Amino acid sequence: MAQHWFDPDRSGSTGWDLAAVALCVLVFWLPIDSGGRAAWVHAGLIALLVVGMLLRGRRPFVALGVVGAVTLAGAAFGMTLDPFVASAWVLYRVALRYGTARSLNTVVAATGVTIAAVAFLGTADAGSAVRYTMLSLFALASAWVLGATTRRAALEAEHAMLAERRGAVTAERLRVVREVHDVVSHSLGTIAVTAGVAARADDLGRMRARLGQIEQVSRQAMDELRTTLGAVRESDEPAERRPPPGIGDLAELADRMREGGVPVTLTVTDAEGVPAGAGLAAYRIVQEGLTNVARHAPGARCTVTVSGVDGELRVAVVDDGGGTFAGRGEPGFGLVGLRERVELLGGAFTSGQRQGAGFELRAVIPMPEVARD
Repeated sequence: MAQHWFDPDRSGSTGWDLAAVALCVLVFWLPIDSGGRAAWVHAGLIALLVVGMLLRGRRPFVALGVVGAVTLAGAAFGMTLDPFVASAWVLYRVALRYGTARSLNTVVAATGVTIAAVAFLGTADAGSAVRYTMLSLFALASAWVLGATTRRAALEAEHAMLAERRGAVTAERLRVVREVHDVVSHSLGTIAVTAGVAARADDLGRMRARLGQIEQVSRQAMDELRTTLGAVRESDEPAERRPPPGIGDLAELADRMREGGVPVTLTVTDAEGVPAGAGLAAYRIVQEGLTNVARHAPGARCTVTVSGVDGELRVAVVDDGGGTFAGRGEPGFGLVGLRERVELLGGAFTSGQRQGAGFELRAVIPMPEVARD
């Protein structure tokens, strides 16, 4: 729980307690001259008051009992002017740890009767007794409200922090799910298309080439999955780290897709210094678009354009296949995930059929860091 500026658990709190003890003794106890044997009783009560107030940080309930009893005794024998200010100082600590605003009425009722009885027994002046009782109740109630309110605010701040942490964990898990989906979807799609071509190959050399491509795609998928999932495993072993794919990996991606039978034309302009998040999003968009072409429009020509314009990264994946996503209805999880990824970066993502034939993916991702350069 968060700590208040004069919480006894903080370092230096003993100094605050000593200052409060000195103030109470000087203002409320020393001005009373008991005289004779009563002086020893007076001094003993002051000593107990000091001990009780210094126990405030470690034993708040014990401290409250000692200070409250000393103040009651002093008021009954006319040895103190303290309207339970010392008790309020200790009560604040109790309320800070255990108090609630709803329990205020109980505290006021329980202490009010006792204080009033002692006040009327200790003085013959009814007016003075009433003033003393009201001041004491005000001091104690204020301390309780302040402690309970501080406690509630600290608990709310702690709950908000925990909620923020849970939200961050959920967001990270969703990010990992998207990454796993993109990697597995692309890799399995490429493997399926390549395996189909290999199955129809009438030449042993072509078949071996296709099988080699399947092996390469599989190994790369395993490496990406190991990197992605390594960040969330619960082991104490250090996870394998490698930079996420980005703009610089698009040429290799296009080459793999060409080997898989997808004619790809890649154009990248003014995309230097792209932030890692934007680069990864662009890579996943191109990866999803090419995978969908290989899966749903085999043989279609695909044009990929990535360019940086006025502080924005613009990505377009366009194919001329007439059957792309025909009759599929709602888009799959891949396109939904891409839209979420781009929108998290403050960008815009669109996908749909082209007029005439084919399908296109387009995204505009802001790059404020590049714009300032």
